[in-house]
Formats: sequence, structure tokens, C-alpha cells
Amino acid sequence: MADRIIRGTAGNGQIRFFGVNCLDTVIKAQKIHELSITTSVLIGRLLGAGLMMGLDQKSGEEKLTLKLSGKGEVKTVIVTSDNLGRIKCYINNPKVELALRDDGSINVGGAIGEGTLTVTKDIGSGHPYQGTIELQNGEIATDLSYYFSQSEQIPTAMGLGVLIEPDGEIRQAGGFLVQLMPDADDTIIDILENNLKELPNLTDLLDMGYQIEEILEKLIMKGMDIKILLTQRAEYYCDCSREKFLQGVKLLDKAELEESIAKYEDVVVQCHFCNSEYHYAREELQEILASMD
Repeated sequence: MADRIIRGTAGNGQIRFFGVNCLDTVIKAQKIHELSITTSVLIGRLLGAGLMMGLDQKSGEEKLTLKLSGKGEVKTVIVTSDNLGRIKCYINNPKVELALRDDGSINVGGAIGEGTLTVTKDIGSGHPYQGTIELQNGEIATDLSYYFSQSEQIPTAMGLGVLIEPDGEIRQAGGFLVQLMPDADDTIIDILENNLKELPNLTDLLDMGYQIEEILEKLIMKGMDIKILLTQRAEYYCDCSREKFLQGVKLLDKAELEESIAKYEDVVVQCHFCNSEYHYAREELQEILASMD
């Protein structure tokens, strides 16, 4: 099935949930950024989280940004999404590769190291909401669950998984996000907690052929009335364009522009999110320079 995000409720509205299958999206990010095995898993988890959290925004004009900043070799990772299932990412050091842990798992937390997670919600008002927490373990799901409890006071359980072969081929990628509403009663909470305790490994379930809808309905929300309210296609999408970058060129100060014109026949600008290149000829830059007088 195509990449998609779902949103719904369970337990007569006492729980809300999101689920995502993002295999193709993660594969595209891996190809664009030439990711290592370690960074493929890191980016894949963050993309899954960004898609689910992005769907919770009210319009396609709003933007959600997740930013990891750490002392590890990766340094910085950014994903930006909207509620239309569109997401893009940037990673400072995409080729970082760490040895597996003793249990055979990918050392995502080690790649990030100690650092922070910042969540920015931009509704276009010029005053975006921003919340920052210290990373708990750098494994993404735990960190975001902690963010919700600390910054938004919402009890949250999140699972994110990327299954990858030793040669770097990504086999599965997906996740879930489950949140308790303020009126959730103890019975519903107990059922959910027990279901989560008994939940097998997420990527194993995906690899066995379970769809994210089935995992939520038959396992995570087992014994509860589940309603899927929305299914949204998900995709890696960059909204850069030649015109947008030209506006950035116009923001250069006069001295910088004069230096570029003197040095180069044309200026090449590369998008960090999709690696697209845009060329601006010397004549075009001279016109911009003339307009500054």
C-alpha cells in the first residue's frame, strides 16, 4: 500500500491516535541525502514522527518543524511537514555510521548524542509556538513522548520503526502515536497500557505483513471502539523553486552581490532538502544589483 497517515479515536473518544506507513518516503530521503544505515534509521524515525504530528495541524499553510541538535557526529537533523502529508528533511552529516550495539540494534542515540529536541509550530501569524526539551535517549520516540508530557501536558505513547538490511536496503518504516484525552477513565487507561506492554516489535509486525491500521485496531487499541477519521497520503516533497531562491539572492547585501558577480559567471544555489540546483546568470545578478541603487 502507498505511504499514508491515519488519524482516529478510540474508547468512545477518550483516546486519539495517529499511524503512519512511510516506507517510500524514507527510501526517497535515503536516496536524496545518500544516508548511511545509521542515519537512514534516524531520519526514518523522525520522518514518521513528523508526518503524524504534521497531520494534527489545521491547514496546509501551517508548518511543523522538528529539530535535533546534538553533540554526536550527526550534529543537526531537521524535518518540516504540513497536514497534507508532505515532508522534507535535512541532515548535517548524512554518512555517519556507528557500530551496532551489543544487542544488534542501530545506535541512533549515539549518532545524535546529548542534545535537544525543538518542536516549532508555525501557523503563519509571525509568532510560531516553540518548545524545547533535553533529549532523553536520542531514540526519537521516547524523546517525543517526553516532549508531549512536558511541553503540552499530554500523556503520549509513540512507537517508531525502520527495518533495514545490512546492505542498507530499507524494508519497512512506520509508526504510531497514541494520546489520552483529559477525560480518559482508568478502565481505558488500563486496557491501553496492557495492550502496549504486550505489543510485539513494530517493525517485525510490519515485516509480517500487518498494515498500520491493523496494528492499531487489533493490537494497540484491542478491546476498544476504534474509529479511523482520516487517511492522508504521505510523500517526500520539497517546495523549493528557482523563484524562491531568487528572493533569497535579493536579500544579499550589495557588497556580497558585487563579490559574487566579480567571481562567477553565474551563481549556483543548492537546496539542502532535495539537492536541487538553481543557476542565476551574471546578467540577472547585475539587474538585481542595479535595482539596489
